Formats: sequence, C-alpha cells, structure tokens
Amino acid sequence: MKTRALPVILTSAFLVAAPRAASAFCRTTTCDPNNAEEECRRNENDCVRDGVPIKWTELPIVYRFHAEGSSKLDSAGARSAVRSAFDAWANVECARGRTSLRFREGSDIAKDKPLGKKEAAEKFGIFFRDDEWPHQDAEESLALTTQIYRKTSGTIDYADIEINTADTDFRLTDDEGSTKVDLQAVVTHEVGHYIGLAHSNDPDSIMVARYCASADRCGQSTDVARGLSEDDRRAVCTVYPPAAGSSEAPPQGCAQASSASPAGAVVIGGLVFLGCTLVRRRFGRAT
Repeated sequence: MKTRALPVILTSAFLVAAPRAASAFCRTTTCDPNNAEEECRRNENDCVRDGVPIKWTELPIVYRFHAEGSSKLDSAGARSAVRSAFDAWANVECARGRTSLRFREGSDIAKDKPLGKKEAAEKFGIFFRDDEWPHQDAEESLALTTQIYRKTSGTIDYADIEINTADTDFRLTDDEGSTKVDLQAVVTHEVGHYIGLAHSNDPDSIMVARYCASADRCGQSTDVARGLSEDDRRAVCTVYPPAAGSSEAPPQGCAQASSASPAGAVVIGGLVFLGCTLVRRRFGRAT
C-alpha cells in the first residue's frame, strides 16, 4: 500500500459569536477546506457543510495514557485533570436526560508516539511532549488532536492527543493568579475535537479557536474557564443525545462504516493561548 501525505496549515482568526438563540457549534467533516481539490461550502456560522461529519460508531470512546506521562507535571494531578476534561463532556445533562456520550480509560500505552508521525503503534493515547514539540507551529500550539477516519463514512478509527509541555508551563490547580496555562481547560478543548467537534464562533465556547478569547470565560473563575458553555452542551446533546434504554448505546444517526471506505487522516485542534494564532493541520491519505 502506497501512502501519500499532504500537509496543509490553516491560520484561523477570531470570529464574532453567533446569536445566542442559534447554535454556533460546528462538526468536523470529511471535506477539507484547505484542499484545493475539494470545494467545501460553509453555513452562516462558518461551519463546513459539505462532506460527512466524522463520528464514533461505538461507545464508550476509549482514551489511554502514555505510561511515561510528563516529568514536568505531577503524574496523579495530570491524570486527574485529563479525566476531569473527559468527564465534563460525558456528564452533560440534556433535555431528555444525560447525554449518551461515554468514555473508558484503557490500559496505559508503553511505547511513545514517534515524533512527527501521524499515528502511534497503539490507538487513543494521551502524550505529553516534554522534550520537543514536533509540529511546525512550534511553541504557539498548546496541544494537538489527531484523528484518522474513513473518507466515505466519516467513521473514526484512530485518535490521540499530544500536549505541548516542551514549550508551555501548565498548572494543575485552580490558582487563578498564576500565569501558567490551565491543563484541564486545554484538554477539555481537545476532547471536544476528539469527539468530532470543530471550532465554534461563540466566544464563550470551550471550542472557540483562541483560548480565553472571552473575558466572560477566563476573567471570572477557573471553573468557568474550564467549563462548557450553553453552545457546547447543545453540541454534545445534538451529536450524542440521551439513549433510549442502554446508556452505552451508540449515538443516534451514526452510519456503519463500509469496509471498502478509503481512509483519511485529520489533525485538528492546535489550541493556542490568548493572542497566538490557531494552527490546524489536515493530512489526506491516499492509497
């Protein structure tokens, strides 16, 4: 099998929030707006409306820690922050009950993800990059979520999150006077990408392209800065509505993948801090 990787860099500016009565959240789709060969139209919220939304077809969704963790952060504290980020999305209460979204922490991953590679030997890893940030945006990016999906169905087959501890001082506590970046808030944003969400135009959303773009979000308390907005909760309730019967049922409307579906790869969610510019990478995979 011959593989060809096509790297594309997108710089995204801050966008004005949509009216509160409307949903501003966007889903990541298989249509890559940075690929000149694809025509990806957008709706009034600047969401790509062509292609198939990428999606998980089985719940719970797995995530796994790289066993080495980070030498720069307390291991127990870092794991607690990451778990809390996943829980924030899974604990959303919708109009008809709790979202069907569920996560499962798998066993630790022994081998690190090779620097600069699109995927690791084992799926669903959380990797702390203490020594080097192997991506072209250098110190601007706080974290990066990578997903590999089937180009026809949008079914996600692989995902991981890399956290830029090489260039960023993270904090684990709610010390609001600290100039360090809050790890839980950053990972909560990345988990939004992990479950298939793109950036939102709502400045209060945890999925806004620029971290802490809104004083309403980051100018109050750490809990508010880490929390989900009304638009974020609407997103998870729409994509993963409360299940009828089993709480572990897959999200409604998810199509089963065809074994003949060609694969694609997307790297999303290079989260940046304050005035820095968002860098998002997409990679196409052809066979």
